[in-house]
Amino acid sequence: MDIRYVTDSADEVVSALSNVDTFSIDLETTGLAPIDSRILLCQIGLPDNRVYVLNVGMVPLTPILPFLSSVKHTKIIQNSKFERRFILNKYGIQIANVFDTQIAERLLHPDDHAYSLKALAQKYSNIELNKDVRTQFFNRKSAEFTQEQIKYAAEDADVLWNIKRVQEKGLEKYGMTSLATMEFALSQVVASMEETGTPIDQERWKAKINDYKDLHEESRLRMHDLLFDDGGLDEQMGLFVRDGINLNSNQQIKAAFIKIGINIDATNEREIGLLNHPAAKELLVYRGLQKIISAYGESFLDKIHPFTGRIHADFQQMGTETGRFSCKEPNLQQMPDEFRQCVSLKDHVIVGADYSQIELRILAELSDDPVFIAAFTSGEDLHKSTASTMFKIPIDSVTKEQRFMAKTINFGISYGMGVGKLMDMLNSEAQKVGSPKLKYPQVQEILTRYHKTYSKVSKWLSEAGMSAFVNGYSETMMGRKRFYARPDPNELNESDYTMQVSAIKRKGANSPIQGTNADITKLAMLNVQEELQEGGYQANIIIQVHDEIVVLAHKRQAEAVKIMLVNAMKNAASTVLKKVPVKADAYISEVWKK
Repeated sequence: MDIRYVTDSADEVVSALSNVDTFSIDLETTGLAPIDSRILLCQIGLPDNRVYVLNVGMVPLTPILPFLSSVKHTKIIQNSKFERRFILNKYGIQIANVFDTQIAERLLHPDDHAYSLKALAQKYSNIELNKDVRTQFFNRKSAEFTQEQIKYAAEDADVLWNIKRVQEKGLEKYGMTSLATMEFALSQVVASMEETGTPIDQERWKAKINDYKDLHEESRLRMHDLLFDDGGLDEQMGLFVRDGINLNSNQQIKAAFIKIGINIDATNEREIGLLNHPAAKELLVYRGLQKIISAYGESFLDKIHPFTGRIHADFQQMGTETGRFSCKEPNLQQMPDEFRQCVSLKDHVIVGADYSQIELRILAELSDDPVFIAAFTSGEDLHKSTASTMFKIPIDSVTKEQRFMAKTINFGISYGMGVGKLMDMLNSEAQKVGSPKLKYPQVQEILTRYHKTYSKVSKWLSEAGMSAFVNGYSETMMGRKRFYARPDPNELNESDYTMQVSAIKRKGANSPIQGTNADITKLAMLNVQEELQEGGYQANIIIQVHDEIVVLAHKRQAEAVKIMLVNAMKNAASTVLKKVPVKADAYISEVWKK
């Protein structure tokens, strides 16, 4: 590795970049968030093992920005979202045509979470990177760097070349080159989404938390009434003094329940949920309220950035093995509806859209089941149509109970739902409405009817599961793979072997559906971002939740953005689904709605 430390002029770097079509790039910064951090060093790696380390405090990056935005130059980056956010924040440009080694690794090994640069350098080049040096850059004010720090920075850019070479072969071998290109491009959309952030009405949020705190205290008092006044718990028995019981202590709760005649082995939610006692039911209420306060109270508000007044969450575009997004710091995807109503901004609106029953439409396309496809093309209510065919009755005669049965199976069938699970779900609903419980043979008959109604769906699910087990992988309609290690029957007892085989088959049937959903939604996000930029809209994608895309738009452009959003989503899906019509439902609101 030939390290060239640049402190005066970027002319030599510009000249070198003019003679190559690919280079690696890495940044060293004072922190992880570009809003309140600075770029210290910029490393540019070339094919001949030269690495330029530019001291950004002394040498402006302006001369190399055209190479970053050029589509003619491939940029090799590890976790390109990071570099893209910094370059977008500091210079207002996008890094085009990227090969992201972290994303490539996630595609090649979706179930392996060792995808840091340190792990990849060790795996592909047998190089041990000393990541302890990295912390020396945090909050740094000096523009002078030691040889150790310069060498560390240069290595981060240099090791990317061999990683890319091996990964490219793997992507080509498994037919995922095009998919990787899509994921690499999407990284810029995610960077922009995080940089834009999610606006929060803090006063409204605080008011809701205070309401929950009041409910939490009321539940605590009711809990004590149930234990003492109704339960007869002696207030003078040592630890059990009114208001002296710690409802968060499993040991104290267990002891209290035993003293009022409720013998329990554990105090987890499942065990408590099985108890038909007012105190047990109230305890679940208390814990539920506490979870909300803990997750969305002061700790959540602390995530709001003081400079922007927004939350800049960490969206992982390949957060699950099936390719779905995940979100953390904080998790906006699981925000309860009442807190979604606090996502708002003056003079702006939320334009949101999600696909209607997209995974079932994907299942119809994959299975090529004519009856299932007809249920979508007819325009009728899918679950009513399913129930009508299952029970051989006119669609207008389908009862609420029959529709619920059909809906439950429709949404559960691709997850390997069997008779036992179906019976639990149907009987839980029956209990709510006061209907008699169904017995095992009755539920078995209902599931059999479904399989006969959609015979090709059932056949495809079975074959997809078996294919995943035999071939060692499953595949989405866009070629995304999920790999499975087949268990060795000689190393496991029969029960464990059967359980592991069943798990592979369930994943093998579900992953192509869930993964295709992820692929389609990602295509839609790329379409939407391109339309927003080309149309000059005052709008940005701010949140993604599975098959939902949320855009923050200026009020004046809301209707145009809504039309564009729906069309972009439908166009993305239609490039994958050729036989089944696609529907996207959109809304305009002052706040983010469920």
